[in-house]
Amino acid sequence: MEKSFWNSLDIPPSVRLNHMLSRVSEPEKDIIDFSGTDPAHNPPPFVIEEFKKYASTIGKMAGGFGGMKSLRGTISDWARRRYALKSKSFNENNVVATNGEEEAIFLTIQILAEGSKDGIIVLPNPADPIYETAGAIAGLTPFRVSTMTSQQPSYRDIPEELLEKIKVVVVNSPADPYGGELPVLQWEWLLKQSQEYGFFILSDERFNEIYRGKPSPGLLEMADSNDNPEFSRCVVVNGLTMRSNLVGMRSAWVGGDKEFIKKANIYRHYHGLYLPIPNQRAAILAYSDEGHVEENRKKYAGKFKDAPKRCSSTLPVSDPLHGPFLWLRAPGDDIAFAITAYGRTGVKVMPGQLLAKKHGNVNPAIGMIRIALVHNPGKCAAGLLELCKMINPKHRSQTIMKS
Repeated sequence: MEKSFWNSLDIPPSVRLNHMLSRVSEPEKDIIDFSGTDPAHNPPPFVIEEFKKYASTIGKMAGGFGGMKSLRGTISDWARRRYALKSKSFNENNVVATNGEEEAIFLTIQILAEGSKDGIIVLPNPADPIYETAGAIAGLTPFRVSTMTSQQPSYRDIPEELLEKIKVVVVNSPADPYGGELPVLQWEWLLKQSQEYGFFILSDERFNEIYRGKPSPGLLEMADSNDNPEFSRCVVVNGLTMRSNLVGMRSAWVGGDKEFIKKANIYRHYHGLYLPIPNQRAAILAYSDEGHVEENRKKYAGKFKDAPKRCSSTLPVSDPLHGPFLWLRAPGDDIAFAITAYGRTGVKVMPGQLLAKKHGNVNPAIGMIRIALVHNPGKCAAGLLELCKMINPKHRSQTIMKS
């Protein structure tokens, strides 16, 4: 194949994993997919009913490029409550609604690159590959800040000589895959450097509504409490996929710096990115209700409480307290483990090294696997037991969870 820019881009981890598994004989057991990120919990019925109520508007009404004022107002009200914002400046004009979180991330990086040919995008490592791919398409060069533990990477490791070239620093808190939250001192350091050197902070907060215990602090909260009431050079991405299990109804938003928001509205206009009215009306209800979100959190809390007992000492796991993932060390090579697990048990897991890049000569995620506990409790329990029995045929869990 002729070498071109487009085929030089990274193949998504899920595609690479499926290609590896295609060489394995199809398992005889039902497949349990722990490799993805989309939640399998049921969405709230009242949101679905609202969507249906406005379905007839399709073909009659366009939904606008940045979202109706009522939707943007609902989102900004939610953000002020969620992060206890003292600043009165955050309102609907700080928000652009999008068709999903991925679109929000992509457009943000494209805009912040500003056509740069020598700019830098700072990335956590491991992380969702969308950051690096969006940066590459925008002409940005990646600088990876790696972690070898379950904690967030240290952005203080960025060499001082690179700070002036940085266009955007990506923060993923809580993090995919390891569930860590960025410490307050790191937030404060990034905010200070952002103002001094002029780069933007992009905070991907897709998982911040899934927690056991205290919620993670977010960028809006940190900016508000660190003398940045206008959220200058701060951009947040969030949405309803994890919060409300609305996988098939793409609804998200990007918010923060008002000058950036103006550019985002122009960007979406040129792309013709209309937001369907049914999606917007349903999203307003989803952001106006916390009851279904609390119930959703309880489901995750139950699964994470069960997992250590389910796996006991065969596959040691711990609760990261944030997000939907178990991030644990495989017995041996992570890719070999994933291939064997699929062939023998029908359970798909994500090898850690597919989510990371070498930093120096070391891939910081080698030997790790990501397990997404996004299914119902019974299915998660069954999948974990299959993995444990594959490792230790004599394995017996210490608990039995009802479906």
